[in-house]
Amino acid sequence: MTTLRNQTAFAFPANLAPLTPAEVEAYARRIRAEAIADLVYTAWVALKSVPARIKAYVAEQRAMAELQNLDDTMLRDIGLSRSQIPAAVAGLIERPAIAAVNENALSDQVVRLVPRHAA
Repeated sequence: MTTLRNQTAFAFPANLAPLTPAEVEAYARRIRAEAIADLVYTAWVALKSVPARIKAYVAEQRAMAELQNLDDTMLRDIGLSRSQIPAAVAGLIERPAIAAVNENALSDQVVRLVPRHAA
């Protein structure tokens, strides 16, 4: 493929007047090929992430269903209310860790609930 004369640092021609029609066509073909390649690459990257997103969605729905099936006393035992279930599944709830029997254990530890697929 031929290159353009008088190109600037930004790959745009500095002066289009001296270009022949063949050079203009070659320039247009190169720009179109780069745009198509960028579009194909972007589509490929988006398509590669679809299975992982579907798997994460299914895991979140399964975790939501498991927590919804618990009764209120069991939810209270793990430190949740029904309204906190979506946030807990999303990993947005932080709560203090259960105090250990060992007196050397730190009491200010924080446990972060995260979905199983992220662990």
